[in-house]
Amino acid sequence: MRRPEMKEMLLMTLLGSVNLLAASEEMNVRICNPAGISETVVSQAKAEAEAVYRSAGVRIVWRDSAEFSIAASREGAPWFFIRLRNDNLPRGVGPASLDVMGRAFAEDDGGYIADVYFQAVQATSKLYYYGDIGALLGFVIAHELGHLLLGPGHSLAGVMQAAWGLKQMRDMRQRQFKFPWDSARRIRQALDARTVYVR
Repeated sequence: MRRPEMKEMLLMTLLGSVNLLAASEEMNVRICNPAGISETVVSQAKAEAEAVYRSAGVRIVWRDSAEFSIAASREGAPWFFIRLRNDNLPRGVGPASLDVMGRAFAEDDGGYIADVYFQAVQATSKLYYYGDIGALLGFVIAHELGHLLLGPGHSLAGVMQAAWGLKQMRDMRQRQFKFPWDSARRIRQALDARTVYVR
């Protein structure tokens, strides 16, 4: 490839990245933590989930319960709720199965609330993720938020895979575990469809 062509390709890539950032969608997420999980762990999880969504052109705005009202939920960016639970561990098929670590209450057109089972995340982290609980928790939150936007299906690649094995854990540690391009586009479309602009 000649130098002018390389420069043109680089410029197109940069412009595409700028356009993606400029066109980013926003979503309000509230973490409900009745289990009292350490704020350090929760903060790390938030940072990890933010990074996953940022790569898809979406900005997560973390909210607390004082900011939520029916009126607030009907204007601007949509609200989603993640409950961190330390009880009622669901039965699943394996320690790295998403059926064990989380559950989104979503229909075909998505939903608004999901549970994340901290004991299962902790156990999976010890077995497969070298004890980095906060980071793994963030990827589980990102996955469950994905269901709230896209519905109950799974993908063959990226964060929305149905089960996470050693390859997926390696991708997480290298911060390469993201939404594939098509899933990212669908997520932005789903957020755009849910966003209400009050005039």
